[in-house]
Amino acid sequence: MSENANIMGNSLGNFKEYGEVIENNPRLHGSFIWEWIDQAIDTVKNGKRIMAYGGDFPLEGPVNENFSDNDFCVKGVVTAHRGMTPMAEEVRKVYQYIKTSYEGGNKITVNNSYFFRNTDNVQLVWELLEDGKQVEKGTVAALAIAPRETKLISLPLQTKQKEGKEYFLNLYYQLKEAEPFLEKGYNIAYEQFAVNVTAVPKTVTVKGAVKGERAGDKITVSGKDFVISFDATTGTMLQYNAGKQVLLQQGPQPGFWLAPTDNDIGAGFNRNLRMWRSAYSEGKMLDVTTGQQADGSYEVKFKKELLKGDAIEEQAFTVYADGTVKVDSRFTAVQGKHPLLMRVGNDLQLGKQYNNITWYGRGPGESYWDRKSASLIGLYKQTVNEQYFPYARPQESGNKSDVRWVSFTDNNGKGLRIIANDSLLNVAALPYSMDDLDPEVNKKQYHSGELNPRNEIYLHVDLQQTGVQGMDSWGAWPLKQYRLPFANHSYSYWISPVK
Repeated sequence: MSENANIMGNSLGNFKEYGEVIENNPRLHGSFIWEWIDQAIDTVKNGKRIMAYGGDFPLEGPVNENFSDNDFCVKGVVTAHRGMTPMAEEVRKVYQYIKTSYEGGNKITVNNSYFFRNTDNVQLVWELLEDGKQVEKGTVAALAIAPRETKLISLPLQTKQKEGKEYFLNLYYQLKEAEPFLEKGYNIAYEQFAVNVTAVPKTVTVKGAVKGERAGDKITVSGKDFVISFDATTGTMLQYNAGKQVLLQQGPQPGFWLAPTDNDIGAGFNRNLRMWRSAYSEGKMLDVTTGQQADGSYEVKFKKELLKGDAIEEQAFTVYADGTVKVDSRFTAVQGKHPLLMRVGNDLQLGKQYNNITWYGRGPGESYWDRKSASLIGLYKQTVNEQYFPYARPQESGNKSDVRWVSFTDNNGKGLRIIANDSLLNVAALPYSMDDLDPEVNKKQYHSGELNPRNEIYLHVDLQQTGVQGMDSWGAWPLKQYRLPFANHSYSYWISPVK
């Protein structure tokens, strides 16, 4: 192979698969990524600091639109300032030369894939996580593995696993002493292994009567210290109030669209799939049902026809006495030739005061269905303002995959928590709206540096998204196993107040 991967914008999906093919085929000797660095220019345009690309010059205009390939020069492993990108983290992980297999129990197999280097300057630091928290750790100071050799190592694990808990073994191969360009303690390789079967968190609800009533098109559900309202015309939650706080300003509303990446645009998804951008809001309401359940909870259910009957979306909200809401979303593909779906999920809006994010899932950076091997499952804390990676051109960013739960809180620790129920979640929270990141169908001279944070947090809580792909930016689709098919999909999750 020559060029095996192309990085343009939010990209480099399926790079792990390329690495596996190269490692497992003796006739392949690797290849190269196009390319190393973003060829963008840090400058100011119209009073905004941007990373300029083709079509931006002269800055004062007019611009010859046929004179450049626009942002086709911005496709590096690292930024124009030589900073790390989410794609660089994936490259680093796939290219690591110390490889580990988990043999079960306390045993691992370590392979030194270097051709001419032993492991004398490398130590193994390991930790065991229980539901994301470290409960045990240790160090293997002397690995003693010659080049191209493999060694079986037993770790002195002592922790007794508890029922209902999830355990991961993290392995970090660190330099004992500094080397050229690398400081002492630098991780030259790392791995994570699930020690037991992945567990979806259990949610316990409080029994008790919840009051529900309908006045015209407005449905109100209330209990002790909370009020939730719905719009029977649009089929959405209007607002969720707990005490004196507005936890949700809007949503959850079924969503099937995301801001197209450069690869999506190259594949034509921005045009060919754009009917899904407003499929739910423009859908036809078929049925609205409300009613008290046997356990005292109250259910509100909407059923809509999408795209003139091509699909049906049903979304049910079951409200419990403590203010916990279970959201059940069911998408049914009925007819039509739709090649794939960009996304199956929900859109929500929160006030910007809930800027503090804590989640249990993959992190700390963004990850996607086909680009997540570099992201370890753990407990992470960040802010909403840290979620968007400033690609030269605005596009999809900030997704966290395999999320068990996530909370959004204000500086007093109050807010809401979202918990997976039957499927692990994909979650993204940004200070930018869909219109900010996807202002029109055509790809024009937009820049992340021109974005202005809003007063709302725009949240996606998804079952899945189609992968970002990493073969090229002029027509390739994600690998088949990373395409979200036009088929039946269902998932559910919980929303609960954090008091």
